[in-house]
Amino acid sequence: MSQKQQYYLVVRGRQPGLYRRWHGADGAQAQVDGFPNALYKRFATLAAAREWVATLPPAERAQAQALLPAEAETLPVSPTDTPAGTVVMYADGSAIGNPGPGGYGVVLRYNSHYKELSGGFRLTTNNRMELMACIAGLHALKRPMAVTIHSDSAYVVNAMQKGWARRWQANNWMRSANESVKNADLWAELLALCERHQVTFVHVPGHSGVLDNERCHELALAAAQQPDLPPDEGFVAA
Repeated sequence: MSQKQQYYLVVRGRQPGLYRRWHGADGAQAQVDGFPNALYKRFATLAAAREWVATLPPAERAQAQALLPAEAETLPVSPTDTPAGTVVMYADGSAIGNPGPGGYGVVLRYNSHYKELSGGFRLTTNNRMELMACIAGLHALKRPMAVTIHSDSAYVVNAMQKGWARRWQANNWMRSANESVKNADLWAELLALCERHQVTFVHVPGHSGVLDNERCHELALAAAQQPDLPPDEGFVAA
C-alpha cells in the first residue's frame, strides 16, 4: 500500500520551510519542538496549505507564501516526467557541523533508467558537497549528453547560471584583488565537465516536496553519517 502524502509547513521555527516528514533530524518536528511561539500545520495537499496560508495575518501570510512552491510547479519527478533524450539529475550535499562530516546524494533519470549515487568525507563543508554532488553525477555519464541539474543550492546554481564561475576561472580564481575563490578545485572540475556535456542548472526550493530532491537529501545525510569516511583532500580549514 502506498504511503499517503503529508506536508508540514513551518512558518515560525528553527528553519522555516515545507517538509515532507515529521520525525527525524531533517523533519518538521525538530524545527518546532521547544521553539517559542512556533507556527506550523500539517496538510494532506498543497492546495490545503495555500488555503490556510490565505487566512494568516498579512506579515505571516507573506512569509508563508514564500515557503510554498508556485502552483504551476510540478513537484514529483517520475520516469514519465523525464524528457526523452535528456538526463534529469537532482543533486544535494550536506555537512554535519559545516565544517564537519559531509555527504552528497545524486538521483539520475534517463528515459526509463534510474540511478542513485552517494559518498561522504570526514571533514568538509556543505558547499563543497553541493558541488561534489553535481560532479559525481556528471562523472557517472559514459558519453556526452544533455543534462538538466536540479539543485537547491543557490551557491551552485547562481554561479553556473550567471557565469560567475567562468569569470572566477578567467581571473585565476580571484573574486577581487584581495579575495580568492573558495573551492576552486571543485569549480574547475565542474566547469571541465560542463565542457563535455550540455548542462543546464535549475534551482529547486529545498524541503518543498520535490521527491527526487528529498531523496538526494536523504542519501547525502546518510553518507555523512557513515564510519571511516575518507578525507576531502581539497578542503582547507579556515
